[in-house]
Amino acid sequence: MDQVQKRTFALLLLTGVLVFILFIFPNFTGAKDAVMLSIFEVDEFAQYPHILRMLTPGDTLYQSLRNFLLYLHYYYGYPFYFLSAVSILPIKWISGSDWALQTPLIVLVLRQMLSVLPALLAVGVLTYCQTGFRSVWRSLLLFLFLLIIPGMVSNNLWWHPDALALLFVALTFFFLQRDDMRFGRNFLLAAAACGLAVSAKHQGLFFYLAVPVYIIWGAVGRRLIWWKVPLMGLIFVAVMAGAVLLTNPLLLLPQERAEILATQVNNLQTLASGFVFKNAQAYFAWNRYPDDFRIHYGELAFILLALAALVLGMRNPRTRVLNVMILFWTIPLIYSINFAATRRTHYFLPVILPLFSSLHSLFPERWKLDNPLESGLIRSERVRRGLILAALAGMLIQAIIFSNADIQMVTRYLYREQTSPSLAFYENLSSKILKSFEEDRLVIYRDWHMYVPPGHPGWRVEMNWELASYELMADLFPDVILLERANLEMVTQPGALEEAARPDDMGAWQRFYGDASADKLPGYEMVYSDHFGLAFLRSDLVQRILP
Repeated sequence: MDQVQKRTFALLLLTGVLVFILFIFPNFTGAKDAVMLSIFEVDEFAQYPHILRMLTPGDTLYQSLRNFLLYLHYYYGYPFYFLSAVSILPIKWISGSDWALQTPLIVLVLRQMLSVLPALLAVGVLTYCQTGFRSVWRSLLLFLFLLIIPGMVSNNLWWHPDALALLFVALTFFFLQRDDMRFGRNFLLAAAACGLAVSAKHQGLFFYLAVPVYIIWGAVGRRLIWWKVPLMGLIFVAVMAGAVLLTNPLLLLPQERAEILATQVNNLQTLASGFVFKNAQAYFAWNRYPDDFRIHYGELAFILLALAALVLGMRNPRTRVLNVMILFWTIPLIYSINFAATRRTHYFLPVILPLFSSLHSLFPERWKLDNPLESGLIRSERVRRGLILAALAGMLIQAIIFSNADIQMVTRYLYREQTSPSLAFYENLSSKILKSFEEDRLVIYRDWHMYVPPGHPGWRVEMNWELASYELMADLFPDVILLERANLEMVTQPGALEEAARPDDMGAWQRFYGDASADKLPGYEMVYSDHFGLAFLRSDLVQRILP
């Protein structure tokens, strides 16, 4: 690195450290106990017991190693859980036997180390790919702009594998750019990074178009002999597969491999068919620009500006390979997400972040306002400068919009415990109803987002990943039933049965929640309700709370 690159790196490192520290404050909320995770981030709640079990010692060394390897939550790859476990090991060593009680600190470390840190690294890698750190201000502006994308900020506020997969995607671009059609060590490193992206969360699979284009491009440019084209493809796939196996050793065990594959097949089927409702409608359409996408990733005009920047980046010899790879990475991924039945806005992050990194192509070189758009397409210097200023103004406006959304989002997370309707529901229910049963042994059923604190010695709290039904209640025979009003409204809305992904299950849910809505659950009476939820008590216990 020369002096400019070193100064740029130092400034971006300092900025990254400050951003990392800032996220500590919102990430320290919403995790006073493990159950609280379910009311704010149900995915975290599903993952959390497995990471604790991985670090729970067995009776023998073999059992301890088995606990660490068999993480059981096979929706995501082993690298995510391995790095998560390594991240919280110091807490276990320092806290001793009571380490599992340090839920707020454990979750904070997981969010910071598995979401915030990989995201910062991914942004740094893409910034380097586009700018080469050759300009302090261009690198800093791009780095900051990518960090304030609301979709990125939102993903930094939970513990999930997306940021880790995003880092491996960015590294794949990085090594392909460094390889520059030489098909040497960096090509192999790109394949390994792609394999890690597959291991973390499938995302490396979407290089199936970009990598063949890269290899064929090398042959067309006479950097590679034509007969070596299939060989390079096989080598890339072999190294990628090797990285997948190396970082997911359970694939070598027949029983675990079968369970992992079954979980992944079921997950893909859910994505294709929908979890609760079928969704055959494309996410994007000519007459519809989704509002949640606009909030998280920008106005339609800004997306078009980013696409224009991507094209301009292809005209720059230094970034041509990178931006072409981004284009052919984006096409299959955006297509798959657009027509999937299950979509969440963080799915688009590995598309948007590389795409927005190409906005660097719009930045003027040292404020001369001539280089970025200098081409035979625009001969008028006045027009060229006007377009540059308009593009920069568009970025500034979108940055202001993003910043406003970020402030609102982070503020909401900072105060989410004080404003949570689930926590308020339980507080009122406890003071009005449950205080009469403090000495009793109770079985309490709760929907996902209904909060009941852990630790009561006489209460057994049950939650099911499916919705409630009469069949489930017959198995549990709960004394208290806590239902989320949103679930009730979801399954009883007009047309719910016709649009259900699983009509039989939907019919069972409708019967139960429909009766609950009318306070006609046999053997139970509604004893409390508000805008968030409903509480039912077994009829023979109701007299205990009567005045």
